[in-house]
Amino acid sequence: MKTINLIVPAAGKSIRFESSIPKQFHIVNGKTILEHSLLAFSDITLESCVIATSKESIEKVKDIVAKIPFSVKVVLGGKTRAESVREAFFATKQADITLIHDAARLCVSKQLINQIVQACDEYDAVIPAIPVTDTIKKVEKDRVIQTLSRSDLVAVQTPQGFTSNVLRKAYEACFSDTITDEASLIEHAGIPVHIIKGETHNIKVTNPIDLEYVRRYLSNN
Repeated sequence: MKTINLIVPAAGKSIRFESSIPKQFHIVNGKTILEHSLLAFSDITLESCVIATSKESIEKVKDIVAKIPFSVKVVLGGKTRAESVREAFFATKQADITLIHDAARLCVSKQLINQIVQACDEYDAVIPAIPVTDTIKKVEKDRVIQTLSRSDLVAVQTPQGFTSNVLRKAYEACFSDTITDEASLIEHAGIPVHIIKGETHNIKVTNPIDLEYVRRYLSNN
């Protein structure tokens, strides 16, 4: 049976959330968003779980993870999400698979998590994605220069799963702090990224209005 590490970046300041409280600390149905996101992985045996957070939030995160029924290590993140995930990755124990999950994506199902883990038996990089339903246009200086085909586009979610050795080599070969997810890093390394079907309810809380959606979803599921 393959061993698994979990990384959760939680160092963001939640600027788009328009709140003095980082979104991962907001209470939803009696628990913080971060707590919900971690508990989604409670059925998986983890070799290690590492959260990367900011200096300002580290004590708050430690208080939250004390309630989690598995061991969680808390480390200082970097200036960007990419740097935070890298710091967390090199703080994990040795494991076959590395899962990376957004702290604010609290409605992920255990079924999707298991599908990602199972797919990592066959592929070095696996990400969940859903079809894009809006029309997407490329713009330049407030002018539309191209309408992109929705059939060629997907919206990517987490958790993303990687063979740990492949992810380590990608970090060593072509890391950039501008990447927005680790699948991008793997792409830059020339390694194929496999897609599985994501979940429409697996949203990342980004705006205050998202709180009402996740409250309702968790109350009914």
